Amino acid sequence: MTDLRPGRLTAAAKKFLTWDENPGVFGVTIPCPLPVTMGLEDTQRLINTLIDTHESLRSRYSYGADAACEIEPASGGVIDPARVDVRTIDIEDLDPEELATVIAEQSAAANLRLDPTAGKIVTAALLTRSFDVNILLFTAHHIAIDGISMWVLWEDIATYARQWSAGEEISLPPESITGSEWAEYLDEYATTRVGERDYWLAASDSEPAKLDRADTPKSAHFDGVIDGPLAQRLLVELPEAFGASYTRILLVTLGLAIEDATGVARPITVQKHGRYSRLRPGTDLSRTVAWISDDYPWLLRPATGTLDERLSDALAGYPAHPEDFTLLRWHHPESWSHFLTFNSPKFYFNFLGDVGVWIPDAHSREQARLKMFDMSLFLGTSKPEGVEQVHYSVHSPDGGLGADRMRAVVTRWLTIIENVEVR
Repeated sequence: MTDLRPGRLTAAAKKFLTWDENPGVFGVTIPCPLPVTMGLEDTQRLINTLIDTHESLRSRYSYGADAACEIEPASGGVIDPARVDVRTIDIEDLDPEELATVIAEQSAAANLRLDPTAGKIVTAALLTRSFDVNILLFTAHHIAIDGISMWVLWEDIATYARQWSAGEEISLPPESITGSEWAEYLDEYATTRVGERDYWLAASDSEPAKLDRADTPKSAHFDGVIDGPLAQRLLVELPEAFGASYTRILLVTLGLAIEDATGVARPITVQKHGRYSRLRPGTDLSRTVAWISDDYPWLLRPATGTLDERLSDALAGYPAHPEDFTLLRWHHPESWSHFLTFNSPKFYFNFLGDVGVWIPDAHSREQARLKMFDMSLFLGTSKPEGVEQVHYSVHSPDGGLGADRMRAVVTRWLTIIENVEVR
């Protein structure tokens, strides 16, 4: 194809394409209901419309130090089988357990068919039957979507299905700004934050880098739920007492727990969703499908005193604009040389938001890739039967903290949440 045009990479995309050991295989699968009357050809048109609507789904990506992307033109309604890959599977006679197995198998198979270098960002499987609904397993490579994009695409598929069922003209809202356009703006904006570079470099981890770990201690993980009175305390009482969101309290109490359990304050890589439209007032990122996540190192400022005094001090000293780190590291080429020796934190915190229904062992694929961390913590909320819960999934790779030290950190973290004094 000769009419490709160059695009810009967001910080998350740059980091992933530069460092990930297996960048070709990292799909996110979204199960979506479709009418049973919607067959293969109509589903192909649906997928093609999504790709035409969202620029990131029709881009080609290269890997390594010179990672870049090129954007393909929209199809104009012409379906290219190489771009629109939909397999069909009959699920008419499957029981729920068999269906769950098929969904897992087809999601894995779709993931292996992705090829970002060739512009194959989307694959799909249509599970068909004659009753209830068909199920579309829509798989997009993570390089092109994030946790917010996932729900944008889910809603687009639902909108398309409603319009198709009603015989209406298909009309999906466009993106106000694409991921490439937002990245271009951030590349320019990053120059305004150069004066903060030394602050972020000071958050480098004190421990040696551990990208080449020994086999011991062995990897370990466990999942848990904060519910009942402790959830009420976390979600309502502590935010009111300390004037901070419960997600910030979760993070800061983790920092205190790491200090208490290991004997030294250690920085934490904090993962965020990165849609800071306030950086350019009037920007609408609500329908932007791209990987706009960012992260930054947060280092607890050690303080003496009671738990509530230490927590208050940590909250008061939290940086006002933590996204500046990502701007300087990934959107300001002149700063790159300063970060070449930056020792990234070995602890990781990622609050996923409202995960709806928690999937057991959700840590498995995502956290297995995060080998640069001694311990990673994924969290999300759900509200089964109207009762809000906070789920967490903790992972330590081979050569990381190991099960005992990891559990000591988590136990201390929960103890702090439970016992910090509310005044």
